[in-house]
Amino acid sequence: MMRNISLRTSEKIMKEAEKLAKLEYVDKSTVLREALERGLEDIKLEVAIKLFVKGKISTSEAANIADISVGEMMDEFVKRGIKPDITEKDLMGSLETALKELK
Repeated sequence: MMRNISLRTSEKIMKEAEKLAKLEYVDKSTVLREALERGLEDIKLEVAIKLFVKGKISTSEAANIADISVGEMMDEFVKRGIKPDITEKDLMGSLETALKELK
């Protein structure tokens, strides 16, 4: 279910959204909605990584926050030069996720 929101943004962002909407033959709302969704995905990943680096959460918890698999989370750590300490909890989280996918 979609919900309506109201927000204020710069003229520059509105012009960019209009430009992209014309190129894609969609309305401006579609472009802005996609930008917001992509931005939230990036923010979730960044928050998860920050918390992991601070030692506040495990790899599997970071993956849950970012809404990606533990393997994908580990790939993100490698891209950023972060060395994860894999714990038993991480391995159990991966196993549980894999078992859920098989059902």
